[in-house]
Amino acid sequence: MPKSASYESQLCYLYLASAVPLLFLLITTMLLTDISVWLVALCALLGVIVLTWSTLYIKQKVVYQLRTQTNLVEALAQGDYTLRAHTGPHENELTPLFNAINRLAERLSAQRWQSAESQQLVQTVLEHIDVAILAIDDRQTIALSNPAAQTLFALDDTRTKQTLPKALTVVSQLESGQSQVIELPVALQTKRYNVHAEQYLSEGKAFKLLFITDVHSLLRSEERHAWQRLIRVMSHEINNSLSPITSISQTLAKIVNKRCEPDIQTPLTENLNFIQHRAGELSKFIESYNQLARLPEPECKTCSLNALIANSQKLFPQCEFNQLNAHDLSLCVDPVQFEQLFINLFKNACDAAEQANVDCQIEIDWQLINQQVRITICDNGIGIKNTDNLFVPFYSTKQQGSGIGLVLCQQIIEAHQGRLSLHNRQTQQGCCAVLALEYS
Repeated sequence: MPKSASYESQLCYLYLASAVPLLFLLITTMLLTDISVWLVALCALLGVIVLTWSTLYIKQKVVYQLRTQTNLVEALAQGDYTLRAHTGPHENELTPLFNAINRLAERLSAQRWQSAESQQLVQTVLEHIDVAILAIDDRQTIALSNPAAQTLFALDDTRTKQTLPKALTVVSQLESGQSQVIELPVALQTKRYNVHAEQYLSEGKAFKLLFITDVHSLLRSEERHAWQRLIRVMSHEINNSLSPITSISQTLAKIVNKRCEPDIQTPLTENLNFIQHRAGELSKFIESYNQLARLPEPECKTCSLNALIANSQKLFPQCEFNQLNAHDLSLCVDPVQFEQLFINLFKNACDAAEQANVDCQIEIDWQLINQQVRITICDNGIGIKNTDNLFVPFYSTKQQGSGIGLVLCQQIIEAHQGRLSLHNRQTQQGCCAVLALEYS
């Protein structure tokens, strides 16, 4: 039997090896028993025909079954799980094999649908989650980015590879499982983000996955709550001391007026009145800070932006207002809190112009960008000299300042899910306050 022969040929060879000797033995026996030569020849012819037909039939059946199984397995390899194997009559021996192939096809089909559903779920999460996700290779090239990352880093929504933003080069050395808080410039202000790194393999290549989460709002909320708790404690303790001081000074002033000699009555009365005055001023000072701890939740309603600005301008007749965008805009905000926000910003602009010894000029503009309203208020004052403590309570650069104006503004805008940022004007003297609000 040739070793290079196909499987079906080898079966035919085995069949012929067992059947041909028997046919040869039959013909030999017939010749030795004096049977007619013509009959022997006829039997030999019929035997050859039967052997030839049966051999071809066996080869055809084997080839058919092998091709059927090959087609089924090839279909599975190509991802086509719709084909099924069926056994014909008198083919019960092939039933276990075909059943196993059919079960494999059904299982692969179910796994493919589960994989497709999982991929669709992951894709939906990546597109709508507010966490920026970047996948970078060993060359610091971005291989994958979700819409949040594209918006944050102004990436192109294309398949072409882009280099890692410079702001993230400091986290390129992060190992898998490590995190780091970084600051990124966003919309003319610096915000803090937590960057967490993980690793994964794709097509045999290692990639680093960066999850960039905005923790600025969380940290600002915790910071605000800490200041509110501090203010409540300070207010309670100081008021507990101010009340008896005021009461005792008033009592002493009455006693001095009745019993003291005229030559010492006047200085004592003046000093006691001074104590009462300073106690009252300190009480007002503490009460102003209590606004930060008692700011109510905003009661939002549809308001006209022009109307809010116009109502706030009435308190500053000495300032010249220039509204660059004459179109009106409807905002869903708390009108009382937003007017207070504008009043505080206008007052800061007026004070800054007074320090610069110039007539106060305030420019107001707004723009609608990507479902976000940006209201810009610019003055011609002395500008910002120290940006580190802009939103720190109790800190003020003005002699009579209490240090709550900008803090209150920030608290109001953040209660409306917005942002407040300040920066100096680039083309001239002055400062600009930018209010960013979601618009729908």
